[in-house]
Amino acid sequence: MSSSGSLIVGVPVVSVHGDYYVSPHFGRAPFIAFVEVTGDKYRVLEVVENPYARHERRRGAVLIEFMASRGVKSVIVLGVGYGAYYGLRERGIKVYYVPLSKAGQVPLTAAIEMFINKQLEEATEPRELE
Repeated sequence: MSSSGSLIVGVPVVSVHGDYYVSPHFGRAPFIAFVEVTGDKYRVLEVVENPYARHERRRGAVLIEFMASRGVKSVIVLGVGYGAYYGLRERGIKVYYVPLSKAGQVPLTAAIEMFINKQLEEATEPRELE
């Protein structure tokens, strides 16, 4: 259980030379970062391999269950498909979009700082990237 006033944020990421960047794909992201945000502070709890990245069917659905089981209340993504978007909403998990102008180059730390500083748009609909 998270400490009082904190929020667990899930971020699908890719690893490039040991640094983590927001993945362009939700379900197929190779890693998921779990970040605890408390006020204007954050700490990366862990980055784990996405156990569902290679699933052919229901990849997003099982990833959502996995994230929910870890206490995730918000996700930061570049885009998310229809099924995953509505699956996240059904679980009460808020979806925040990184601006597409920054696609492919957003370090995990920068995405979290944008989240803390309320610079990310809360999703009102799916945003497919393909």
